[in-house]
Amino acid sequence: MPKHFPNTPFWAAYQGRFSGILSWPDVERFWDAMAASNGGWFVFDTEQAAPDATVTGAEFAETLGKATALINTRRDRSHCGAIYVDDIQSPAFIKIFDPAAMGSACNISGIAVLPRWIISRMKPDDVPAPAPPEKLSLFKRLTGRA
Repeated sequence: MPKHFPNTPFWAAYQGRFSGILSWPDVERFWDAMAASNGGWFVFDTEQAAPDATVTGAEFAETLGKATALINTRRDRSHCGAIYVDDIQSPAFIKIFDPAAMGSACNISGIAVLPRWIISRMKPDDVPAPAPPEKLSLFKRLTGRA
């Protein structure tokens, strides 16, 4: 995965400010609001090519079902922490991570972990190809300095 994303409106929005939906009651309210939203969503499965069109109501409901099932695998935790939204009251960009594959908070490698799905009102761009691995000396890997 790239350390830096392309300079496009989509990837700029992706790197914008997001809030996590942490409590399980908030997650349930969010899913209900999303299910009642008025279409016009691009659903980007980051393991596939970026979509060219918004999804149908049935496709959107299917994605929400899959996302709910994935998130619910971690219901034994005190909080969710796998859904991030640009605006909780009026979302236009949502990142849904696989709770079992989110990486670490310290992100030592500098490699971004992509969400499982990106749901947005904006047409997505394809995931950029990963940069070739940088060969670092042991000292640089440990300290970040040359």
